[in-house]
This record gives sequence, structure tokens and C-alpha cells, in this order.
Amino acid sequence: VVPVKEFSNGSKLAPVGLMEMFNSGGAIVSLTYQESNETNFVIKMKVRGSGLFGVYSSIGRPRNVTVDSEDVEYHYKPDSGLVTFTLGVPKKELYLWDVVIQI
Repeated sequence: VVPVKEFSNGSKLAPVGLMEMFNSGGAIVSLTYQESNETNFVIKMKVRGSGLFGVYSSIGRPRNVTVDSEDVEYHYKPDSGLVTFTLGVPKKELYLWDVVIQI
């Protein structure tokens, strides 16, 4: 189950989680959304684990994706709205990544 956030302009965002896990959303420990106007949206997450992470966006290509305050390479599929990026293997057990996506 993936929570879908609908913003005031009708745009939708849904963090899928780690795509290769059976319970993909279980990787998301906390989740907040910010909307500063009808074209500027930010999703902030605390995430555990490693692997391919996915987010659905009806809004379009993200302006930026950061993990622990560092820009990461991401892929966006406009036909499905799927944004994916890779979380590396953390150095500490049960480490929580700080993920910020600006759309």
C-alpha cells in the first residue's frame, strides 16, 4: 500500500519505497510534504535500507533529488511518472537516509 498525496492543484505524489522489496513501503520511516505554491513541491523522507527507490509523480521531472544533502542521479519516466534512484549500502546498521525530492 502506498499513500498518495494530492496537492491543492490536483498534482499527486506517492513514495513507493524500495522497489525490489516485498514490502517496499516499509523502508519509509517518516514522510512529510511541503507545498509553497502551485508549482513548488518538496517531499522529505527518512528511509532505511539500500537498493532502487521509487516515487510516483504526476507533476513531472524533479528539479532535484538529494540523499543526505548530496545530489544523486535519478531517472524519470514521463510515460508512467516514475522517479527512481539508488540508495547505497549504509555504513551503519539501521541507518536512516535523509531523502529530499524537489519537484
